[in-house]
Amino acid sequence: MRTWIKCGWRSTKEQTYILILLFLYRLLWGYFLYGFLRSAIVPLLLRYPAAEAGGTTMGRVLFYLEGRLRLEGSPDVRRWLLILALLLLTRLLISSFIRAGLLHELRQESLGERGLFFFPGMRKYGLPILLFSLAEWAFALLPLYWIIPQARGTLFAAYFDSSRLWGLLPLLAPWMLYLFILRLIWLYLEFGYVGGRVLSSLGHVLRYFIPAASLRLLIGAGGALTAALCAASGYLLPGLPALLIRQAAPLPATLFALWGIAAQYHHWRARQEGISD
Repeated sequence: MRTWIKCGWRSTKEQTYILILLFLYRLLWGYFLYGFLRSAIVPLLLRYPAAEAGGTTMGRVLFYLEGRLRLEGSPDVRRWLLILALLLLTRLLISSFIRAGLLHELRQESLGERGLFFFPGMRKYGLPILLFSLAEWAFALLPLYWIIPQARGTLFAAYFDSSRLWGLLPLLAPWMLYLFILRLIWLYLEFGYVGGRVLSSLGHVLRYFIPAASLRLLIGAGGALTAALCAASGYLLPGLPALLIRQAAPLPATLFALWGIAAQYHHWRARQEGISD
C-alpha cells in the first residue's frame, strides 16, 4: 500500500496545473452555490419562530404546515427547486469531464508520455464518463425508494425533538457504506474504460477490494483531518485569518482527492500487470 501512496503522490506533483484548476473550480463553485442558497434559505429561516420571540410548539407546527403548503403550491418554490436541480446537473456534467481529463492524464503518464493531456482527455472521454456518472447516481439513489418512507416519521418527530435524528442512523449507515463501495467500484470501472479493460477492472476491484478500500480510507482520513484542522483554525483565529483559511480550505481537500484517485490508479494498473505491493 505504501508503494501506491508514493506513486500517487508523485503523480499528484506532476499534475500541479490540474490541482490549481480544480482548486479554482471548487472555490468558484462554492462561492456561487453559497450565494444561491443564501438567497433562497435565509428568507425562509427568518420566518422560523424563535424561542426568545415567543416561539412555541404550535408556532413550529404552523411553520411546518406553511412550508408544506408552499412546497405544494408556490411557483417560487418550484422555481428554486428547478434551479437547484439544474445546478446539480451542471456540477455532474463538469465533474465528469474533469475526471475524464484526469484519468487520461494519469494513463498517458503511466505510458511514459509527457505533455498536457487533460483537455484532450476531456474531449475524448468526457461523454462516456458522464454516462458512467449518471449510472452511478441512479444506483446511489435507488435505496432512497425504501429509505424515505421509513424515515419520514422520524424526520417529522425530529422537527420537534432533534434527538430523534439518531433514529435515522440504522437507515443511513448501511446506505453510506453502500455509497462507499459503489464509488470505489465505479472508479475502477472508469479506470478500465479509459485503459480498455472494463471487465477485468470489475474483477480486479472485487478481488482486491480490501486493499483498495483501505487505500481510500487512509488518504480520505488525511483529507478529513486537514478539513477539521482548517475548521478549527477558523474558530480559533476569528476575523481576517479565519476568512483566509476559509478561502484556502478547498486546496487541501482538492489535493487529497487528487492524490487518492492517483493512488488508486497506480494500484489498479499494478494489479492489472501482476505487480504486487
